[in-house]
Amino acid sequence: MSDNFHLTTSGIFRTQTLLDTLMEVGFDRNLFSVDYPYESMDELSPWFDTCPISNNDREKIGRTNSEKLLGLNKSAAA
Repeated sequence: MSDNFHLTTSGIFRTQTLLDTLMEVGFDRNLFSVDYPYESMDELSPWFDTCPISNNDREKIGRTNSEKLLGLNKSAAA
C-alpha cells in the first residue's frame, strides 16, 4: 500500500503524528512541506529540526525523497 502514495509534513506540526505516520508509511514516502500561508518555514523548520529522527531520515524527508519523486538531478543543479 505505501508504494502508491507520498505524504507531506504540511499541516501536521505535531511530533507524535509525524512519528506515527513515519512508522506506518515509512521514511521513504514522506516529504517536508509547509501549509503556506497557514504555516511558515520560520515556524515549521525549528520543529522539524528537533524531531526525534536520525539525521539521515531528516535528510530523506527534507530533500532526497522529493528529488527522487520529482526526478531532480543534483549534479545538474550544481
